[in-house]
Amino acid sequence: MVREISYVTKDGSSVLARQFYVEQGTNHYFVTVVNLPAGPAADYFAVEHAAEQMHQRGEIRFQFDMAYDPGIPGRQLDISQPDGRQLRASAYMWDYNLYITEAVAPPGNIAALKFDQSIMLLDADGNAVDTGSDGNLPVPRPE
Repeated sequence: MVREISYVTKDGSSVLARQFYVEQGTNHYFVTVVNLPAGPAADYFAVEHAAEQMHQRGEIRFQFDMAYDPGIPGRQLDISQPDGRQLRASAYMWDYNLYITEAVAPPGNIAALKFDQSIMLLDADGNAVDTGSDGNLPVPRPE
């Protein structure tokens, strides 16, 4: 399913975002896409802000400052929520879009792990985003 949500940016402004989601019993899977055209194409601080918001959801089991690819900032988090469920989350930014993924399920749930490991960024033509070995970002396409 898809819905429009409000996302509060690092500077405190509220912007519309698109959230794709599936709910299967108590398991919830989300991919939120926030378009941020006013800043850098790949904003490390926007990714950090998204991670800070997820930190508030429970106890951090582990987290990684993990680029998706050279030049594409990212974070991966594993959080124990107060209700006992596990939040496996990531945030990446590329081509003026902040991508936030969340899988909320009981600890060790295989479907949540598969969702978490299946995330792939695609360009406008449906090709996998790859910055190449030099770490330079592809030139963003004008809209």
